Amino acid sequence: MTLYVSDLDGTLLGKNEKLSDFTIWALNSLIDRGMKFTYATARSEHSAVRVTAGLTKKLPVIVYNGAFILDGPGGKPLSSVSFTAEERQWVRQQAEGLGLWPVVYAFIDGVEKLSWIVGRETPGQSYYLQNREWDKRLRPVEDEDGLFCGEAFYYTFIGEREALEPLYELAKGLPWITVTFQQELYREEYWLEMMPKAATKAQAAGRLKEILGCERMVAFGDAVNDLPLFAAADVACAVGNAVPAVKEAATEVIGGNEEDGVALWLLRHVKLPKGEKRAFSVRRFAEEDLEDVCRLFMGTVHTVCQMEYSREQVEAWAPPMDELRRAQWGRSLAEHFTLVAVDDEGRVVGFGDLDGGYLDRLYVHQDFQGQGVAKALASALEAKAAESGEAAITTHASLCAVGFFEGQGYQVKQKQTVERPHPVTGQAMALENFVMEKRLG
Repeated sequence: MTLYVSDLDGTLLGKNEKLSDFTIWALNSLIDRGMKFTYATARSEHSAVRVTAGLTKKLPVIVYNGAFILDGPGGKPLSSVSFTAEERQWVRQQAEGLGLWPVVYAFIDGVEKLSWIVGRETPGQSYYLQNREWDKRLRPVEDEDGLFCGEAFYYTFIGEREALEPLYELAKGLPWITVTFQQELYREEYWLEMMPKAATKAQAAGRLKEILGCERMVAFGDAVNDLPLFAAADVACAVGNAVPAVKEAATEVIGGNEEDGVALWLLRHVKLPKGEKRAFSVRRFAEEDLEDVCRLFMGTVHTVCQMEYSREQVEAWAPPMDELRRAQWGRSLAEHFTLVAVDDEGRVVGFGDLDGGYLDRLYVHQDFQGQGVAKALASALEAKAAESGEAAITTHASLCAVGFFEGQGYQVKQKQTVERPHPVTGQAMALENFVMEKRLG
């Protein structure tokens, strides 16, 4: 078994600090079929739950850069690490000596709190706190004694690089502490984060791997705090927007966080047993089906079709759906005779559309391949074409679909090459397909 562990910010989340609809669809589809997937983030549990809304979470999650493994969102800690009293005293002495006042995460009387000194906030701290008004852990204090009380497990200093660098130099070589110093992903200020030495994504993920009995681990990341996780993983994937050091440490560089890079990699590489045959029915396309149809198209091309086409080719064939392209699809599907196949829970598992005598699109969810969905859709579309007086029906079949159409009585008329621009490089990608025809009546 393989454990798949992904960072959140800059890796799984987009610049808007959200999961795309396609990423949610793709991950949930794989998780529901048995993929062991979780995230490891510097965020708190409260923050991580908000930004991963919609994602199915069946495994424990790693938060605070590995300080805690929680038995699912809202669950009890399976593992936790805090600073000792002597270590907390050292941090306080250095911070007071340099005039630096962190945000302190600590347990006070057994309750997790997030403390800071009112009136001494840096602009970066103010921005961070203003965006957390919903957080019940917030604990404004008046002085140093209030700030540094409790069992601290995480210190965050936010400010200018020049102000934080002296503290980084003092702490980085100490054997009992893990220090991360990097520019904030979404703004210009720097973050200096301090955790106990045992609190790393790598150690937490390794522990979780043991708990779950997994034999290997695949990790996804973008920032320097993901480097220990990469070192512990069997396969380390850096997203395209990762910093150079992370790309150098990776075994593979994949698509960026704005391109659903993690989701598309998982769709291409995760091999899970297919479920039992499930019932489905066919009906006319409705406007509310558009999002499901677009996601299914992306998922099918990036899984089923990658057996015949390269990664760059499928990326050009099925780039991320922007609003303009989604609207174009909506218009054409509404104008054409379009059918969708739905399972017994009402989920779209296939679709096809007919424009006169041309079978335009025919795609089936990877879990419903070989279960008669494509045949049912094609037969219904052919019947509609015959009913409309068409003598023949034509289609442009991909390399992975030509065999199916031949089995349905279609004949190859010619082989052709079409070009599509790659969504990132702009390079023209050549895609081979076949013009095929079937006589009706």
